[in-house]
Amino acid sequence: MNVMRTSGFAAMAIALTTLLPESWADDAKPPATPEEFAKALTEAGKPGSAHSQLQPLIGSWSYTCKMWMDPSKPPMETKGTIERKWILGDRFIEEKVSGTGFDGKPGFEGLGLIGYDNGQKKFTYSWMCNMGTGTCSGVGAADMANTFTFQTSCYCPVLKKTINGRDVVRVEGPDKVIMESYKTEDGKEFKMMELVSVRNK
Repeated sequence: MNVMRTSGFAAMAIALTTLLPESWADDAKPPATPEEFAKALTEAGKPGSAHSQLQPLIGSWSYTCKMWMDPSKPPMETKGTIERKWILGDRFIEEKVSGTGFDGKPGFEGLGLIGYDNGQKKFTYSWMCNMGTGTCSGVGAADMANTFTFQTSCYCPVLKKTINGRDVVRVEGPDKVIMESYKTEDGKEFKMMELVSVRNK
C-alpha cells in the first residue's frame, strides 16, 4: 500500500471516530475494511433534521454591529453585508462577511463555517477574519425557537490568552437574525458584541 493510500485510510479512520454514533464507539469490532469504513461514514455523515434548523440563516443580509471593548463606554459601530450558502452537500453553511472596520472605512472581511456534528450531536462553528491570524470556534445547541447557543474559545493576540465566552444567535423571523457575543473574564460575563442582520430583498 503506498503512502497516499495509507494516509487516506488513516484520515478516513480519524473522521469515522468523530462521526459514528455512540453505539459504534462502544463496539469492540469497528469496521475492518475501507469499504466498511466508507459505508459507515456515508451513513453517519448524512445531513439531517438538525441541519435543516440552520436553513433560516441562508441568504443575503445587511448588518449593523455594536462592539463594547469596555462595558462602561459607548460601543464602536460597524456596518456591512453577510452572504450565507450551503456547501459540501448541505452539511455546512459558508458565511462571508464584508463591511467597515472600527475606523469606519471599508475593507473588513470575515469567513465562517456553521454546521451540525452528528457524532457530537452539537452545532458547530468556526470564524476567521482579516483582523487577525487566529481561528475562533464554538460548539452548542439549539432550542425549538431557533435560538442557537455556542460555547466559544478564541485566543487573543493582544492579551496573549484564550478568551472563553458564549455566542447566542436568535432567528427573530424570516428576515431578521440577532447575534450576541459574551465573554467571561475573572468569572464575570459581559456583552461584547451585538450584530443585527436584516435580509436583503
